[in-house]
Amino acid sequence: MDSTLAQKFHDQIVSGARLCDYTTFRLGGACRGLIACQIPEQLELAVKSLADARLPFILIGGGSNLVVSDQGVDCYVLRYVTDKPLLEREGNDIIVSGSTSLDALALFSIEQGLAGLEYTSGIPGTVGGAVVGNAGAFGKQVGDVLKSVTLISKTGTRSKVGPEALGFTYRHSNLKERDEIVVAARFALQPGEREKFLEERAKILAIRHEKHPDLATHPCAGSFFRNVEPTSKAEKRQAAGWFLEQAGGKDLKIGGALIFEKHANIIVKGPQCTADDVYQLSCKMQQIVKEKFHFDLVREVRFVGKINSLPKNPSEMFW
Repeated sequence: MDSTLAQKFHDQIVSGARLCDYTTFRLGGACRGLIACQIPEQLELAVKSLADARLPFILIGGGSNLVVSDQGVDCYVLRYVTDKPLLEREGNDIIVSGSTSLDALALFSIEQGLAGLEYTSGIPGTVGGAVVGNAGAFGKQVGDVLKSVTLISKTGTRSKVGPEALGFTYRHSNLKERDEIVVAARFALQPGEREKFLEERAKILAIRHEKHPDLATHPCAGSFFRNVEPTSKAEKRQAAGWFLEQAGGKDLKIGGALIFEKHANIIVKGPQCTADDVYQLSCKMQQIVKEKFHFDLVREVRFVGKINSLPKNPSEMFW
């Protein structure tokens, strides 16, 4: 590990950290070093320090949408996650750090009697990751209520942009291709009835509990593929899980990777599971849907590092 970094971030850096300890899938080998950043100032200092030293790095948040190579990654990792939510209300807007959990933002907005983010209740990961992936549920997405976002480039330059600059589409923003990190975000919400929002949150959490695995016992990355875009404006998106179930996806298993019994679009980690098992199983899932329904499922989960069976130049899946 770089001695200058070790000195500067002595209480924040973990040399040779294994990324399986920092992702919800509990997969991933070692990195050169992991620097924990909770507040924007720590993130900015870490980014500038790594850039000045010309040291490669990637950023992770809650690690909820990643499959990391068992061989690890030959770079530093910045982990932008806070123990204590960093939020404030200004009028009907909420300003929140990218390191705050998305569920904490949902709960805060509900407690403040503000509508627009209730559907994000229970979704794992951070606000920063949610903006990058345009996270959502029940036909809604965070890009719908995003007012502005503060970014920092991988060279340490700050900027603030509106949602129109982020190219939001379903489960996507152009931040996936840009070398910029979400430092903070501002959401424009609408006042409403707090008690009604609390009831809605309880219902949403119950639905998630019924359909989604407990990460403590079934490590995973959540829904693996995006829902299917409608072929006309009159139609709604169709659940990828439905197509997978109709194609026999619930019976699939490769190595230690298997399909969650209650949801055909979720791969869970079983005994001796490897990242390569997960990748191969995801390919099999795509194959059976392609054979039965003649279209390609698009991954929502991203692969990080060298996966043995990945094809060459897998830019659409690779950080």
